Formats: sequence, structure tokens, C-alpha cells
Amino acid sequence: MRKSLTAAFAAALSAVPMLGAAHHSFAIYDMQTEYTFEGVVETLKFRNPHMALTLVETKDGERRVINFVEGAPANMLVRMGFDPAHIQPGKRIKAIGSPRKDDPNAYFLKTIILEDGTRFDTLGPGGQERR
Repeated sequence: MRKSLTAAFAAALSAVPMLGAAHHSFAIYDMQTEYTFEGVVETLKFRNPHMALTLVETKDGERRVINFVEGAPANMLVRMGFDPAHIQPGKRIKAIGSPRKDDPNAYFLKTIILEDGTRFDTLGPGGQERR
């Protein structure tokens, strides 16, 4: 009886990581494609489970709004040393993102580069890097 309870408990525990991994699928994004944008932060939603921001880029007098509809969780960014004050509305940043496959105007935010060159790779183990 004790062995069967131990086996059932082990099976239940092994299912938990699979549930978490299913939620964090990037299948909806073309993660092999990256675009770099430079502009001014218009909106910021610094929250869990994923942050989001809107960036306004102006090129050749034309205004373009880029929607980063998903990014790393806020608590993970904070652990990397990121402060949401870095990208409050009105701040100029560079952002690198991968497009959604079903919406070419929506991106997954992969990297944030501040004006001083500080770089936050939201999916990488290094987190913050100064270049």
C-alpha cells in the first residue's frame, strides 16, 4: 500500500511542471524572427503573468505604434535588476521582439535596451548586460 501511495504522489508531482510548461508555449510567435524598434514608451503594463508595452516609433515623419502584447513576467524582470521606472511612458528605448504568427502588429518582447546601453534579455539566463 505504501509503495502505491508513493508512486501516485510521484506521478502527481511530475505532472505539475508539464502544466506550467503548457502555459508558456511560444508557438503563437515566430521566435526565429526578430525585429528591432526604437521609440518612446506610450503605455506599460508591468504585471504578472506577462508584462506588455506599447512603443511609438517615428520614422521619416510617420508614426507607428508597436504592440508588445506579451513579455517576461514582471517578477522575473525585477529579479534580473529591472526597475519599471526604466521604461515608464515617455522614456525612449530600443526593443527587440518576435511577431505573432496570426497578427503582424503584435510582438513578444524579448529584449529591452535602455538609452544608456543597458540591455535586459527577458528570456536569457544573464538578464542584464551593459554594452
